[in-house]
Amino acid sequence: MSVQRGLEGFELGAATVNAILTFGMLVVLSAISVVATYPDVAVAPLIISLGAAAIIMPIVFYPFTYTIWFAVELLMEPPTPADIAAAAERVRVTSA
Repeated sequence: MSVQRGLEGFELGAATVNAILTFGMLVVLSAISVVATYPDVAVAPLIISLGAAAIIMPIVFYPFTYTIWFAVELLMEPPTPADIAAAAERVRVTSA
């Protein structure tokens, strides 16, 4: 079974999952930091730290979001017997 299953735009799903997770984490982190420093919220350090997180998180999350999207895609469209036979043939050819 191929990792991308030959579908156009497969990477778009992984990028979408990555964006959703990154934006969700940014919202959670900003809410926690505002609540933790409520009476005197330091805006500049908050913006700098969230900006750094916005750059680092997508890079760190990408391999996991690709795997998550592949699992979601497998749930939406399970492999057919022909897909499994083709994967078994590729394994047989590459291991021989």
